[in-house]
Amino acid sequence: MEIVSLGRQYWEKWNEFCIQSDDAWFWHTTWWMEYTLKHNPELLATSKSFFITDGSRILAICPLIMEEHVYQGLSHREFSYSGSYGISPATANELSAKGRRAILRLLFDHIDSLAINNNVERMSLRCSPLSPSYSISNAPQSNWLMRYNLMDVSLNTQVIDLGDDLDNIRRSMRRDIRKQIDNASRSLTVKIFNNENITHDIFEQYRALHCLASGRVTRPASTFEMMYSWIKMGFAVLFGAVLDDEYVGFFFVTTYKSGAYNGSSCRDPNHHKIPIGHFLRWEIARWLKEQDFEYYEIGIQQYNWLLHDFPSQKEINISEAKRGLGGLTIPLFQAEKYYSKEYFMQILQNRVDHYASKL
Repeated sequence: MEIVSLGRQYWEKWNEFCIQSDDAWFWHTTWWMEYTLKHNPELLATSKSFFITDGSRILAICPLIMEEHVYQGLSHREFSYSGSYGISPATANELSAKGRRAILRLLFDHIDSLAINNNVERMSLRCSPLSPSYSISNAPQSNWLMRYNLMDVSLNTQVIDLGDDLDNIRRSMRRDIRKQIDNASRSLTVKIFNNENITHDIFEQYRALHCLASGRVTRPASTFEMMYSWIKMGFAVLFGAVLDDEYVGFFFVTTYKSGAYNGSSCRDPNHHKIPIGHFLRWEIARWLKEQDFEYYEIGIQQYNWLLHDFPSQKEINISEAKRGLGGLTIPLFQAEKYYSKEYFMQILQNRVDHYASKL
């Protein structure tokens, strides 16, 4: 077996592997990695991604990005994705259970070598519930990353099972959410843009509203161009809420294999009283079901502070609102590993102090 660094000449084979592997979702593709490398320029991100091959086929891939994080005034190198969790490795479907364990042991040993050789002090990984190998209907499962000397720092996420009857999906919503959607439907209409009808002009309207809602330009223009290309390739759909012939909100939804992820969204701050988000999520669920998607992930669930997660009250409220849309609350497996004792103690002490401040 051979370990090969990911170069541009291997992108096509890598993405073909992602389509075939049940462990992989869109976060594993080179398109998402390219986006992540550009998302936060201040992190000075570089790719350390690699794959394992037997000479004739890829057996496993490991998306891996090294970033520079400033903590307490000092720079620290981490394996992460735009300051957040990277995506877990993916293996070939044809591997036996024993073969998969052996390949993953080789893979994580190589990650450790890369960390040591590049002075990396922490690695953060996350498993995507939308990967076909994650059986949402049979969740919860175990966090398999812990088998490779990573610490569990999992959260939960909310997923709508689109295999259910549409009426049942609606009935599972909180009554007040259903009422808000009905009220919004009297004044709002939805426009849906995929690879058959998206135009650069429509996408520019989304980008302009994104800037207006944020109050500033939040990331490089190149990342928006990448998102536009995903729609053209059939890996994303843009949903717009229209009020009196004017776009007042957008949701950008990533679509890959049988799953869809509720990604970037924005709304006109001048229409904050209209439940644009609830309206669009319901319209998105309806459209996805018509297109035979199986699952629609609408976002992380945060209930209170944990030693590894400190959501704001706004984030807690958003989580509650998302649960009101019904669906399933399932594990979002996450894990981290430290390569520096000093960095670990600094991070842990800061977490303890932060948590204790609320007691």
